[in-house]
Amino acid sequence: MIVTRFPPSPTGPLHIGSIRTALYSYLLAKQNNGTFILRIEDTDRTRFVEWASDNFLRLLKLFGCTPDEWYGIGGPNGPYVQSERIEFYQKHLHKMVADGFAYYCFATIEEVETDRAEKESLWLPTHFQSKDRELPYDEARARVDAGESYSIRLKVPKWEKIIFDDMIRGRLEFATNEVEDQVLLKTDGIPTYHGAVVLDDYAMKVTHMFRGEEWISSIPKQVLTARALGIELPRYGHLPLILGTDRKKLSKRNGDVSVDNFLEKWYLVEAIINYIALLGWNPKTTEEFFTLSELIERFDVAHIQKAGAIFDMEKLTWMNGKYIAKLTSAELYDRLDIYLKEYQSEYATTTWQNFDRKYHLRVLSEVGIRLPTLSQFSELSKCCYVQPTEYLLQTFCNEKMKVTTLEEVLMAIDFARDILTISSNSSAEELQKQFLEKIASSGLKNGQILYPVRVALSGEQFSPGAFELISILGIDESLTRLNNARNFLISSHELPRT
Repeated sequence: MIVTRFPPSPTGPLHIGSIRTALYSYLLAKQNNGTFILRIEDTDRTRFVEWASDNFLRLLKLFGCTPDEWYGIGGPNGPYVQSERIEFYQKHLHKMVADGFAYYCFATIEEVETDRAEKESLWLPTHFQSKDRELPYDEARARVDAGESYSIRLKVPKWEKIIFDDMIRGRLEFATNEVEDQVLLKTDGIPTYHGAVVLDDYAMKVTHMFRGEEWISSIPKQVLTARALGIELPRYGHLPLILGTDRKKLSKRNGDVSVDNFLEKWYLVEAIINYIALLGWNPKTTEEFFTLSELIERFDVAHIQKAGAIFDMEKLTWMNGKYIAKLTSAELYDRLDIYLKEYQSEYATTTWQNFDRKYHLRVLSEVGIRLPTLSQFSELSKCCYVQPTEYLLQTFCNEKMKVTTLEEVLMAIDFARDILTISSNSSAEELQKQFLEKIASSGLKNGQILYPVRVALSGEQFSPGAFELISILGIDESLTRLNNARNFLISSHELPRT
């Protein structure tokens, strides 16, 4: 059975690249009826963030990648938090020393830093190799038992070639003379990543794992550790980097890179999943839109590319807009009601909650298809919820629509007022028909009437059309806004009221 794992470190928000790793791990497990594990790698206590682990789990569930085994529900191969497995690591790492595959190192931090500085000044490789490497085991063990501070380092053999088969990159070769004697157990008794990962994967029966290509250099350390422990490594797949538009590794300098940042900007979960799935994986088709279940069916490790993938915000926003457009008004309302209350609480309480669901659905039927992200709803729909208080004449004027003077603007507003006043019981279709017929019979162009009316109703240069706004606002509110616009324009330009 295939077993995959996602092992984030609780040091802060979840990076968009990490959720891709989690997604690929989940897809591989599920398409093979396997197991997907969430493991928390919290041995770096200096950067530990209390809320991070629960946030990781929340996001995995939100994205539909719920683990089969994790620290909350346990499992047959737990515990699933590294800090709860310290004795397990210590036992096996001390045995590696006893068996001659690692050694006790008594060098201080100052000695290590001095050695590194001296090598850097001579332009030499900075790999540290302690003189303690050659200490007889009994002598080194006696110093440990006497209470002397120590770490455990991997004893890397010299002049050996390590050959490794990567799921994505194929055959990889490493020369051990270029590999440092890696610290496996720190002086505080806590294992490093290298001292824990091989043991964890073995204990949790992991068969396949993904991680970023920046970890390729650690392969020989894991191979040698597994050899020393007499265990088999999982199949490794090193994913291509996610790059910014500057073709550098995606980081904070490129903008927001945490998953929560994208959720706070109101990108839909399904759009994020779809987009990141394609950052490094090619479905070998012209299709671009996939549900999670379709990704489980179609995902193929053989089609993961080696080259870095460019994270294009414009493409993500375009894809997100397509997903929003697919939602019904009712579905969009349910999403917005949640998002507004969570991320725009002031708007939710001062504006959104002042209108009923029926009204919101009318707004969304017109505005929803224009939304690239949900965060732009309050801006794009403002005219539907807030009456304009001021108007600029130049906003009404449009040479293309043959509206260039105040008199022409007022004529259009009066034209609409007359129709709405006598058509209070007309349906939207009947009202539109009346407008168009009267415009035609008056020898006018549609834009001469509808453009100024739209601006009068919205107060904005860009908004839904006149008929759409009348349908949303209703006859009474539309008349109120037309009257307000007319009075404002007349008073602003010192024309007599009629």
